[in-house]
Amino acid sequence: MIHGGRSVMITGHDTVFVTGAPVDAGIRTMLDVLHCRWPNMLVAVSGVADDVFLPWQTSRNDVPAGTGEVLVARDAQMEQRWDEVGYSLMEHDEGPFALLYQPSGRTTVQIQVDEDPYGPSGFRFEPHSATLITAGLSLVTVVTPDAESPFSRRILDALRQALISQTRQT
Repeated sequence: MIHGGRSVMITGHDTVFVTGAPVDAGIRTMLDVLHCRWPNMLVAVSGVADDVFLPWQTSRNDVPAGTGEVLVARDAQMEQRWDEVGYSLMEHDEGPFALLYQPSGRTTVQIQVDEDPYGPSGFRFEPHSATLITAGLSLVTVVTPDAESPFSRRILDALRQALISQTRQT
């Protein structure tokens, strides 16, 4: 991954969401909320200003629809250290993260259903295979420092809730 003419070390944990929500709007919603906690937040948006990190308020409207890549750092210090330590927890047990998204390249995908998608029904549920129709859906990969830290879980939960809120608005 390149930003600002420099290579970013890939050391993080990938989590993938499949969604019918407008991803760009969900990302803006999530980052608006995070910006309250990180007032000096910097982002690099693929295809904008040679992927240079800019303040969130400057870059907010640059988050592209459809396909994009958004790199997020709490502040200039975190952005600079990213090159040295990659996706790792830094001060305050927080770290940089990335959001990469694109429309699904396939129309269907075979999946394993491990949880009852209908919710609790009182009937016994057995995991089973299914076909997910992905036409019209987007894949969102979130790269966080790890899988289990409170910070990484907060980032994933925030994006999940932002995408759900966008689905309800459409």
